[in-house]
Amino acid sequence: MVDLPLLKQLIQLLHWILVSLHEWLSSGGLGESWAWGLAIIGLTIVVRLVLFPLTWKQFSSAQAMQAIQPKMKELQQRHKGDRAKLQQETMKLYQEHRVNPFASCLPIVLQLPVFISLYYAIKGTGYLDKAMTGALADASFLWIPHLGDPDPYYILLVLYVVSQLVSTELMLTAQTDKSQKMIMRAMPIMFVFFLFRFPAGLFVYWVTTNLWTIGQQIIIRKVMKPKDLATMSARPARRSRFMEAVMSSQDGRAKTREELVAERRAEKAAKAGTAGKGAAKPPGASSGARKTGRKPPPGKRKPGQAAGKGKARNGPASG
Repeated sequence: MVDLPLLKQLIQLLHWILVSLHEWLSSGGLGESWAWGLAIIGLTIVVRLVLFPLTWKQFSSAQAMQAIQPKMKELQQRHKGDRAKLQQETMKLYQEHRVNPFASCLPIVLQLPVFISLYYAIKGTGYLDKAMTGALADASFLWIPHLGDPDPYYILLVLYVVSQLVSTELMLTAQTDKSQKMIMRAMPIMFVFFLFRFPAGLFVYWVTTNLWTIGQQIIIRKVMKPKDLATMSARPARRSRFMEAVMSSQDGRAKTREELVAERRAEKAAKAGTAGKGAAKPPGASSGARKTGRKPPPGKRKPGQAAGKGKARNGPASG
């Protein structure tokens, strides 16, 4: 995976930033016990500044989703038994109020390759300078003896869990679903079982990211104005090819579903008609049944039989 072109370039870029920050800090008189740790913190600040426009959009999208929650609940009640129709009407609601539900996911998605790249930038890989990666892994910082090894006192692990929980609480709103709240609160604790053996340098990056996010959320909440449906609908329409593609896909699925339902109903109606025709008695079936029934005893006429006809049949026998 580390040899993928884009990921390889990102690893080399982060490693170059780390080395450059380390050289700049070392030239200022800082020793090795501070330079590499502060370089990781500086790299975190650089990454968060690059992602800030996307983070602003993430908060804006979260507020817009919060504003349209009452209408979302109305749609859920109205189309409770028709999931396809609910999805179609939900996408129309997003388009009407200029809401992009996927905007809040982009910063989270982008942080994953950064975290993976930083892991290999600290641990080292074949195409990085082994002398530099070795110096970074062996460097000490505060109480940490080696940034390339796990924190022996688990202090960074505790700081990560606490800072992540505080950041999560700031992201939650009154409209957030209860089950979603439980999942978001449990995630940092669940991650502990996977991350406690990670290098301490990664936890320096992660704790710094969480502290930055907490301050960023507090500032954005004070600066960003609350959204309302009237303002959101009155904004000039902007063409979103992504939302148009999603809408087109939803319409195509709904149309295909309606065609399948109509085809199945037609098949059922045709089968019911065929079964009805097979069960109906053909003309003359009842008279045929009478002809093949038991013959009346001698000397008795069938109902409706003419008297002369009966005598004609019995005449020769009596003579």
